[in-house]
Amino acid sequence: MRLKVHPALCVGHGVCRRFAPTVYHLDEEGHLAFHRLEVPPGLERDAEFGATACPERAISIVHTDLPVPAAGPRAGRAPTVAPAVAPG
Repeated sequence: MRLKVHPALCVGHGVCRRFAPTVYHLDEEGHLAFHRLEVPPGLERDAEFGATACPERAISIVHTDLPVPAAGPRAGRAPTVAPAVAPG
């Protein structure tokens, strides 16, 4: 799983870090300090909670474990980006 941050949307609430401090690192102004991140094994659930908690929806989850179609316009391109969705 990877995360993609949309810098123009991140306003520095820091809610993501409250859910997953080992995944989400903030810069000195409180904004996410990365644009793309490979989530370390075992932290996927925390990363998803942090992404879905973002009030600005500035974090997208990129699922890298989805099957790749054998033919067609997306052949050979594995990751798909899904916008974070609030739980329940």
